[in-house]
Amino acid sequence: MVIDNKKITIRTENQSEYEEVNEIIYEAFAEQHGIETGKFMMEHFKKERQKETFVPELSLVAVLDDGTIIGEVALHETDIITETGKNTQLVLSQCAVLPKYRMRGIMRMLVEYALDKAKKMGYGAVFLGGNPKLYARYGFEPSSKYEIYHENRKKWGDEGFMVCILKSGTLDGVTGTTSYYGG
Repeated sequence: MVIDNKKITIRTENQSEYEEVNEIIYEAFAEQHGIETGKFMMEHFKKERQKETFVPELSLVAVLDDGTIIGEVALHETDIITETGKNTQLVLSQCAVLPKYRMRGIMRMLVEYALDKAKKMGYGAVFLGGNPKLYARYGFEPSSKYEIYHENRKKWGDEGFMVCILKSGTLDGVTGTTSYYGG
């Protein structure tokens, strides 16, 4: 994809870029949802990078050919707690695109690339908490369809807690609860 005569590449985020990516998360969420949400999402992702569930290969950035980072997406591991143990899959933690680059297909590029890479790495499902209308276009559907519920189901309900099946049969016979940030 080319924007403003510059090619966009999706690649793994480097540690040296963490602060720049943090600012992109802040700017993207603050512009759309307010300063407090921007701060919350930036701090949330900083904490996510410190957890064992962080998968560095699935923390991705969209970069223009001049080196400017214009967006990011990150997938982390999450466990489905079942009656017989746990089943580790992924959660789409967040996706952010700088406001001046929105509505140009960058989010779609980031999410589709991340889902494809996760599948190639052997993961079978990706969960998220988000806007059902927005994420349905990427193949996400209600996780309740599979009898997998967010641990805060009673507080928040089921709407917006979704899953994208990367490999057919991944959740066959798997029921339970999972925990992750749902925004």
